[in-house]
Amino acid sequence: MFRKTISPRISETNAARHIGHNAIPVWLEEGFIEILRLFSDDPTGDPAVAMVNLNIDFLGEIFFGTDVELTTAVKKLGNTSVVLHQEIYQKGKLCVRAAVTFVHFDFQTKKSKPVSEEALRRLREHLVTEN
Repeated sequence: MFRKTISPRISETNAARHIGHNAIPVWLEEGFIEILRLFSDDPTGDPAVAMVNLNIDFLGEIFFGTDVELTTAVKKLGNTSVVLHQEIYQKGKLCVRAAVTFVHFDFQTKKSKPVSEEALRRLREHLVTEN
């Protein structure tokens, strides 16, 4: 599991004085960048993936002035895809839960392709069974 601390920016607040919903996908991306690098067998680190699904549950308000903790883990591994589980906490309270699905993708043929055994091994190290 990966953990990242994010400091909400004042520019991310909305008229209701909490962090706007549009900031959350940007934060989630910060969390999954490291896991996407595990997908790659390319020395340049290009993960060759396409996001095919993103579900976000907004469970509580997040406010400017207090850091949040973002956790990211592998929830499910398939032959060509991975599902990530992400959570955002502020002051110990779960505020956001998200699931994001990536498909290993060949951008030349525009089709999914199998994840290599080596990449699967790296991804399994971050597999969680709870949630």
